[in-house]
Amino acid sequence: MLAGKAEISDAAEHEFFATLVKIHRAGEGASFTGLKPAGAVEPAVAEADKALASGSPDALVKLITDDIAAGIKQRYELAAATFKHKDESVAQGREFVEAYVAFTHYVERLHQDATAEAGHGGHDDHAKHMEQADHSKH
Repeated sequence: MLAGKAEISDAAEHEFFATLVKIHRAGEGASFTGLKPAGAVEPAVAEADKALASGSPDALVKLITDDIAAGIKQRYELAAATFKHKDESVAQGREFVEAYVAFTHYVERLHQDATAEAGHGGHDDHAKHMEQADHSKH
């Protein structure tokens, strides 16, 4: 059965926006996993919206800090457990290195995000890059 004009138009529009978001995310150095259905919002974004509407960031701060604390503890516990046995064999040494790298990269990213200047991900850098590209054309 052939698709109707409306279905073709909807599919073309979806493809256009998917490509647009994919290019935007690539410019930020971020991955793209596809468009989410209308109304689908990440929990932190939903809580951020609630914070603005309510006039208080307290619930948002609790959500984020609870998740961060759990993430640090989970990675720490694995690194600490593998640290105890790292010298017993090459395989256990490798397990420790893997756990250590995951743990330290996680806390490093968190700290970098926490201490970075305000902005949206890579938008500040992306905007500077675009501005420089515009100036180089003239």
